[in-house]
Amino acid sequence: MVAVHTVEFYPEKDYGGAAVTSELNKVEHLALGTKYLSYHLGSGTKLLVWNHSNYYDQEQWVSDKSSLPAGKQCYKVLAGATRVIGFRFKDATGGAQKAYSLTLNIHDIGQVTLYSNESDQFAIAGTMPQDGPPVTTAVYVRDMRTGIYIVQGSIYFKWDSDRQKVVIADELNWPKQLKHEEDGNDDFTITLISKDP
Repeated sequence: MVAVHTVEFYPEKDYGGAAVTSELNKVEHLALGTKYLSYHLGSGTKLLVWNHSNYYDQEQWVSDKSSLPAGKQCYKVLAGATRVIGFRFKDATGGAQKAYSLTLNIHDIGQVTLYSNESDQFAIAGTMPQDGPPVTTAVYVRDMRTGIYIVQGSIYFKWDSDRQKVVIADELNWPKQLKHEEDGNDDFTITLISKDP
């Protein structure tokens, strides 16, 4: 029996080999499909999994897997009620596709870089427990042609108990060059609206 809020990973398919236990908030990069080939979830637990080279390619796994599908190498162990925040990055200043990069420094997960108008999918922008404390993520926007950072700041996420979703607390030093729009539960479109510092 797997303990509550843990995951038991196995080095072989069909739960073969010695189990390795991971607890809440544990993150490992490049482990799924190589180091671990199957797992059992404890009660109240889910896995946020993603492709190491493509943060748009992410899923939440909520049941045991006797054989891991290809394409996801990284994971974070989450409580079942934890929300995964998603971003996509758009440019309204007239720049070419991928003219700007939006880099997020996400606690536990690391650095995630999105490019302007690159995708309509949502990439990982953070995680937040329901009713949890606010989460802060550093954000930088860079002009890829000049190499100059035109935005440096922080994004503050908080739980809105009335709406039962994550929201951006834009009153707290929101970068003036960016606007944000809610795009479904816990997903946001971030748009560059000015290149002026």
